[in-house]
Amino acid sequence: MKAIADASSLIVLSRIDALWLLKRLFGAMALIPGVEAETVVQGKARGYRDALRIEDAIRDKDLVVITLTDAEKHMAVSIRRSAPALSATDCQTIACAKERRIVLVMEEQRGRNIALAHGVEYMILQVLPLHGLIGGQVSFEECDDMLLRIGRAMHTDEAVITVLRAAAGEIRRLRAQ
Repeated sequence: MKAIADASSLIVLSRIDALWLLKRLFGAMALIPGVEAETVVQGKARGYRDALRIEDAIRDKDLVVITLTDAEKHMAVSIRRSAPALSATDCQTIACAKERRIVLVMEEQRGRNIALAHGVEYMILQVLPLHGLIGGQVSFEECDDMLLRIGRAMHTDEAVITVLRAAAGEIRRLRAQ
């Protein structure tokens, strides 16, 4: 596996029916049992449709629930001590990304700051479509659509969406030359 996701990233992508983007960019995406509990178990208990989509992706092995190693558990405890405002689940996800040397897809700003301090590569949802366009995994049209849909779902400032869409347009223009 090349990447691991936090709960909020999965929820947002599931709500806009875009979990396919993770699969396209990274292959099977890892998640820890705590993320599964937050997104599927608690989501289904509350009647959220996105929980069923995440559950389907797990069943189809597009999302894979991984078991934490002892080293990851210990690192998560250490991270939690230094960053008590983070949830245990976020600390475990960061620890897995660090120990396995995989990309972290995370929306939580405090979590990203901790990941950065630990040398963990991360991505936020708003740049995933552009990353896919650059890597050739998504078309310009898919990228543009995803930039708009993710931006709206995340309540991203219109100026940021405009800049990201302009970057995608410039990539398309340069590749057409």
